[in-house]
Amino acid sequence: MTLSRRTFAFGLAGCAISSLGGCVTGGYQTAGPTTDLVQRGYRPDLNTDEAGVWLTAEKNEKLLRTSATRIRNPEVNALVADMMCRLVGEYCPDLRTYVVRQPIFNAFCSPNGMVQVCTGLLLRCNSESQLAAVLGHEFGHYLHRHTMQRIRDDREWQAWTNAMIVLGNSPNVQVLRHNILQLRRMSYSRDNERESDEVGFRLMVKAGYDPKAAATIWKNVAEERDAGDIDDDFDAFTATHPPTDERIETLTELAKQAKDQGRGASDRLADAIAPIRGMMMADEINLGHFKQTETVFNRLIHAGRDVGEVLYYKGELYRRRGKDGDEAMALGFYHEACEAPGAPPEALRSVGLMRWRRGEKEQAREYFQRYLAVKPDADDRAMIQSYLVGA
Repeated sequence: MTLSRRTFAFGLAGCAISSLGGCVTGGYQTAGPTTDLVQRGYRPDLNTDEAGVWLTAEKNEKLLRTSATRIRNPEVNALVADMMCRLVGEYCPDLRTYVVRQPIFNAFCSPNGMVQVCTGLLLRCNSESQLAAVLGHEFGHYLHRHTMQRIRDDREWQAWTNAMIVLGNSPNVQVLRHNILQLRRMSYSRDNERESDEVGFRLMVKAGYDPKAAATIWKNVAEERDAGDIDDDFDAFTATHPPTDERIETLTELAKQAKDQGRGASDRLADAIAPIRGMMMADEINLGHFKQTETVFNRLIHAGRDVGEVLYYKGELYRRRGKDGDEAMALGFYHEACEAPGAPPEALRSVGLMRWRRGEKEQAREYFQRYLAVKPDADDRAMIQSYLVGA
């Protein structure tokens, strides 16, 4: 029998929107949409589509282990690994955590149990409880197989909308095809996010973390998003995890219901990231998102931990931007940093250099001397001493 274009198109669409158990792609029989939870110690059957996804994830994990972007600070890695185990309990042996030097608000858990936590997330969490909310959320995606669901869902709907092309490829059909895909993805993502939010919240409260922190971290993301100079795709996490009012309201209500639960965990985050916080702030400045970065720095100043360090990098933020008046602003922040706890020696040097360029040599001399006093083995000691001789 000869198939008409119409018969062929609807036959293909029917395969795409039916249970995946009835369609074979690339020689692999799909296991069908998965709504069951991942079981402890799970590995996919080799003749399923999921096995291919795992193989790719395992190759990426092998590369990550030796990557230059991987943070190897033992305190940071120990904290993240301990938090993950505290949250997921018996699933701990199935997960492996890696901290990656990426100045974006992001974390994700691959289907094979590889958990990546970006430094931009660590910098934006003002408490261990806030980090726990995100880690628990990502485990929720892993537990409910959301990555595989999304891959299969995209494949189904891509096949269905591709079938529409057989019927015609007019501009109207193209627009309809695009809208169908976008609406389906948005709806699917919202369902996944709600499910993962509930899992993450339940786990963090059970582990003793502050239930209010879940809504707070998303409020912070929304504040940063609305700062004014962030591109629509400013990072992968907020593109797929929109900090909607609904999400914040839901997590706030859950926190009210939790009442006094979840307040037994200590807060080790600030101490753990202290050795790499300066590096993380410098990386943020290098992104060139001035208002976004200033929002993050202002929140860190409000938190009150080693304010001098944050003020120094806020001065660097203004100096690097270099607009009219920014040099004076930078100098002001450097001065504030010098008198605040936690300031790096470079704050003193920065004041000295700026004062020198302004012709204020006596003031420059004072700060150069203070700089060498707190950092006698400075790499630029000879240069600074040359300024002192000429002052």
